[in-house]
Amino acid sequence: MLLEDVSLSIFPGERIGLTGPNGAGKSTLFQIILGQMEPTEGSVNIQKGLNIGYMAQEAKYASDRTVMEEMTSGDEEIRRLMEEKHKLEDEHKADSPRYGDIMEQLEHKGIYELEHKAEKILTGLGFKEEEFHKPIAHLSGGWQMRTQLAKMLTYKYDLILLDEPTNYLDLEATIWLKGYLASYDGTFIIISHDKVFLNDVTNYTLVLDDSRMTKVKGNYEAYEEAKEIRNRSLEKQQKVVEAKREQLERFTERFHAQPNRASAVRNKRKMLDRLEVIRIPQEKHSIRDFEFPATVESGYTVLSMNKIDKAYGEKQIYKGLDFEITKGQKLCLVGHNGAGKSTLLKMIAGVLSPDAGVRKLGHQVNLGYFSQTRLDVLNPTRTVFEELMSATERSVPQAQARTLLGVFNFKGDDVFKPVRVLSGGEKSRLILAKLLINPPNFICLDEPTTHLDIDGVEALTSCFQKYEGTLCFISHDLFFVKNIANHIVEVTPGELKNYHGSLDYYLEKKAGIEAQKAGQKTKAVGASDNKKQTQPEAIKNQQLKQAHERHNEALKRLEEIKKESRALEAESKQLETESYVKSRFLSDAFGRDPGMIKEYGIRLKEIQKRMRDIMVTLDQLQEEKIQISR
Repeated sequence: MLLEDVSLSIFPGERIGLTGPNGAGKSTLFQIILGQMEPTEGSVNIQKGLNIGYMAQEAKYASDRTVMEEMTSGDEEIRRLMEEKHKLEDEHKADSPRYGDIMEQLEHKGIYELEHKAEKILTGLGFKEEEFHKPIAHLSGGWQMRTQLAKMLTYKYDLILLDEPTNYLDLEATIWLKGYLASYDGTFIIISHDKVFLNDVTNYTLVLDDSRMTKVKGNYEAYEEAKEIRNRSLEKQQKVVEAKREQLERFTERFHAQPNRASAVRNKRKMLDRLEVIRIPQEKHSIRDFEFPATVESGYTVLSMNKIDKAYGEKQIYKGLDFEITKGQKLCLVGHNGAGKSTLLKMIAGVLSPDAGVRKLGHQVNLGYFSQTRLDVLNPTRTVFEELMSATERSVPQAQARTLLGVFNFKGDDVFKPVRVLSGGEKSRLILAKLLINPPNFICLDEPTTHLDIDGVEALTSCFQKYEGTLCFISHDLFFVKNIANHIVEVTPGELKNYHGSLDYYLEKKAGIEAQKAGQKTKAVGASDNKKQTQPEAIKNQQLKQAHERHNEALKRLEEIKKESRALEAESKQLETESYVKSRFLSDAFGRDPGMIKEYGIRLKEIQKRMRDIMVTLDQLQEEKIQISR
């Protein structure tokens, strides 16, 4: 049973994060919304004429157009409208009401600004300008998926369904997409297992687990807070109910044999039967918390590369590269796809040989490798158990090995599954188990969070936070990178640039560099313009000063609006939580204190009024923000 008695309404402006364990039914829910799959029971009602865009997790994006042609050709609805428009023009009916209606619909769909918008989106997703005019059929699968994502964002769909869109993005494109979706004014549902991404782009959270669905107002962090408060409330209720149960059971046990108490005993037994059973949801984890055992300490220099050359045919990737990794670094390689990150990681891991130069591991370094292409490090003909045991030369008792596999959710007969039939998530978990049975002190990871659900990513992050060895990794998962990396290496074609700090430090430095470049460009343009202008210098300076002051005032007000909005949203979350707890109390008011029931009822009305006031104020602040931005 994937979904049971699930109800869901989606309203305009909702930016929904859909999450849950692997196999919970997230992609199935998308197929039901799209009409590609019929529910066993129940109904799906879609507003007439609703235009839905959908990006699947894995799909070949077949098209005979170039990237830009695909961006500007319009979706099926736009193509239909354009054909009808041209037909009316051919029939000299451009003054008809229908023609005016078509023009209005095309304008609403943004047909006249598509190319400019498409260029901005394609650039943000990592396309170079010369690639705008490449045939889509000539692109790799990953870049075809980026093209499809760009199209989802270019058109004015009424609802967009995005199934793990960051899987094919590098870190830079993921950060860009996060910023774009955070200010997106449409409606979307996005499946993602990146907590930082979800927290920054969504205003509702939809959780699928154990065939049930929960919809919470707010981002994933708000859902976690509400879940914690709900569980604490349930624990308190459970204690009260269990105390009452024990009291009633003691009474019936004590007096059941006394005829003069028979009536009272019957009443107490009825009360026992009516007592609610409070169940606290038990969370299921794809990976239980784990830690790497202590390993042999390596020398200070873990790896050195000197005068490294690497080329694929005529394409030179690295020439004369020098690079060093030292003990304790948790180093993340960042850069656009195609810049050479995976090539560098494979040379570091020793699975790819350089064309020239020397790669040398340091003293007592024991290296482990986690490949993005899982079968690079797994043998598909072995069983799960055999593959685990192949990772160690020492004798490990079968019970100990199976306990370790249980940590990674391989239970019972799962350990005898052939590796070739495992899902992507199961393969990832098996590689981690292999690393754990023979723990290395230097690990290279290529996209380790792909195919893992949120609790799997959290367990992995927690483990590598405590890991005392050295890490070198590639990842687009913002939560993982923010919590693990203490050193960032930016990979550009043929060159590496070191940032000795976390992801936040790297982004701050990059923003400063970009601002400096923009300032230099503005200064150069200003100097060029000054030669052409004939206005007195004093007037120009005054105008610049006034413009600068207006700009600063606008920035100051935008910051104030942001603070006011955050404070109101935080208050709204607290009120919503309080409302939930009190509503839960009133939903089962049987036997409760009448004074408290009245007090809670009055407080709920106050909460509802305050929340309406907050929504009105937030709308006003948003409108002011839009006006200032213009």
